[in-house]
Amino acid sequence: MHYYPQNPLHPASCADCAFLNECGGLDGDDFHKGCFSRCITHCAVRGCDMVCPVSALAFADHVADVGGLWAPQQTPLMAFDPSDLPPYVPQINHRGSRTVALDEPWVTVPLYEIVGRDRKGRFGVRFDSPEQLRSALMVSRNTRIIVTSVTPDQVIEDFWEEHVVRSLVDKLARLGIAAMTVPNYSFMLEVSRINSLYNMSRSFRIAERLSEAGICTILHLNASTRKDWSRWADLLREQSHVSCVCVEFQTGLKKKEFGERYFANLVGLKDAIGRDLHPIALAGTGRIVQFQKSFPRFTVVDATPFMKTVHRQALVRVGQRWKWLKKETPLNATLNQYLATNIRNHRACQLERAGLSPEGLGRQMLLPVGPAAKPHTVIS
Repeated sequence: MHYYPQNPLHPASCADCAFLNECGGLDGDDFHKGCFSRCITHCAVRGCDMVCPVSALAFADHVADVGGLWAPQQTPLMAFDPSDLPPYVPQINHRGSRTVALDEPWVTVPLYEIVGRDRKGRFGVRFDSPEQLRSALMVSRNTRIIVTSVTPDQVIEDFWEEHVVRSLVDKLARLGIAAMTVPNYSFMLEVSRINSLYNMSRSFRIAERLSEAGICTILHLNASTRKDWSRWADLLREQSHVSCVCVEFQTGLKKKEFGERYFANLVGLKDAIGRDLHPIALAGTGRIVQFQKSFPRFTVVDATPFMKTVHRQALVRVGQRWKWLKKETPLNATLNQYLATNIRNHRACQLERAGLSPEGLGRQMLLPVGPAAKPHTVIS
């Protein structure tokens, strides 16, 4: 990789960068190197699609489109009230081989199951009514649905490109969802932070439009520097009615070092604003003990019961441990009871780890489903 510090668009350090005020700079020794030194796509390489001042005309259009590189929430968020949200909520992707509606008080569904392209390549919302959405998920009419927007990059990029011209936000508002998390446009560490700042501003524009459409909106906390966390604190102080935020521990945050640092900053954010937060943690069951110790209220979201059910596995208690067992199911058998029991038992397993006892837990569990076969995975 070549690097040309003499080019004013390639500053040799954060101190020399024209965008320091918007960015805040990198932390520690990296401040003296600057983010352009780690960019994996040199400006001369064709096909680079990062938002970068080197591509001057495109850069100006991008910045104007989002209102500035650092353009936070400008209007009051239509905040989601998480007071009825339990510590554990399952993710449901679709109805699969089920014929009976799942009777859960809350579920989440990923955005990519609700929006996408049709056979003619047109991007849009797949459902026209709450009834269609619930039928597609096979959940009861009393189940409250949260749409989560941690989803493949192409989906949220398409959503950004099309959400205004195709009135996607207004169509989502017709589906009777309880809330929606804001898309987490990427904070890539190996490219210039200019791209991350643009992505954060995109998230804020989506948040404003969701709120304007009457959808309860949950901000997704993306941050990679101390300045990012400081700005989240400023924003949450301004939006003092907001208590629920979305976090996720997938992809890069699976790594212990990054995940621990992120969690510590999340706790620090709560302390900085002087009030409790209610995090919704996607793929957060691995940190449920930490959440229990650090937050009076929290919710972890997990797709494991759904995915294991699709692959004909059941979670059962064997002695003092929980095990995923491969189940033999008849051809064309429905998975109604398999999914319900897997969710129930997985919830029990996770809340036991955190020392929590959900209401009615003793009445609900813990019967194996079908004939047991070979152990597949052990959850300690």
